[in-house]
Amino acid sequence: MLFCCVSACLADYRRFFPGKIAGNDKTPEESVCILETGAKERPVRTRKEEKMDNLQLIEKVLQYVDEHLNEAITFETLAEVFGYSAYHFHRLFSSVAGQTITDYLKKRRLTLAHQQLCESKKTITEIALCSGFNSIQSFNRSFKETFGMPPSGVRKEKRRITYRSVETIVRGYRKRIHLKEEFAMEPYFVEKDAFVLVGYRRYTGDGFQVIGEAWEKLKENMNRIKRKNPNTMYGFEDYSEDYSAEPLKFYYMAAVEAEEDAEIPEGMDIKRVPKALYAVFTVNGNNADGEIGKAFHYIYNVWLPQSEYCLDEKLSADFEYYDERWDCQSASAQMELYIPVRKMEE
Repeated sequence: MLFCCVSACLADYRRFFPGKIAGNDKTPEESVCILETGAKERPVRTRKEEKMDNLQLIEKVLQYVDEHLNEAITFETLAEVFGYSAYHFHRLFSSVAGQTITDYLKKRRLTLAHQQLCESKKTITEIALCSGFNSIQSFNRSFKETFGMPPSGVRKEKRRITYRSVETIVRGYRKRIHLKEEFAMEPYFVEKDAFVLVGYRRYTGDGFQVIGEAWEKLKENMNRIKRKNPNTMYGFEDYSEDYSAEPLKFYYMAAVEAEEDAEIPEGMDIKRVPKALYAVFTVNGNNADGEIGKAFHYIYNVWLPQSEYCLDEKLSADFEYYDERWDCQSASAQMELYIPVRKMEE
């Protein structure tokens, strides 16, 4: 029964990952340019300098963004400034802000442009360039899509909008997670020794259907692998190589655990996973109601931002663990999600 419905959670990736699955839909003209050369020196404050949870850290990121809107900002540079890996930072930011950092920056800059149209004497072209747009046409299009009227209309009517403060955004996040308390999960923590996975590794940049293809290949060739445990399988999400948050791309491996000295069958892949501390979440149900996707969403959008743990960047990955408890035909089925973590002050 292990293989039954293991790949049924594929659609859930679109739910628990906040990044874009499809290709980038922004035109080159809408790309944010460097707004100020010789920009102000960034006051780097990493999470190591003061003890705080992830939500407090993201609140500081939002404040930092507001103070540096006229500078070149990307989620990679913000992650570096605040001491996180890009993939960890992307997940945390999106869970709190409710959108990707790229979309947030664009909306924040357009909001500032809206204020300037009402309060300043700058021309629309000047405001467009200061907002990171390379052409007035792309600025007008994005502005109208966001606010429902062109910049010229806003300037003429002086139609003001309510500016969402950082405090309002954080309160909105707390309200959202309060409504999700019925799905609350508490992890247990385990230190797992290094282990070896053998199976089929595929890149989701080629489409998320490759995950199902990897499971099918593993099913067809299972008897070629010298397995360490005949009752376990792994869905390993690897973010350490060619990871992209926007659009979302990472390596996925459908695998089983093998002996360290096991011979690797031709055409298969091997992954040596180092020793690590994991937060382990038990998922109840056979995924008929998307329990796996809901669990991933809860972990990265509710539990992690409020916890005193951060993802362990030494192992930029997480994995699904299936054993004899998994049976897609039974509502009492169980599986586990392993998230590599460490205490934030470590």
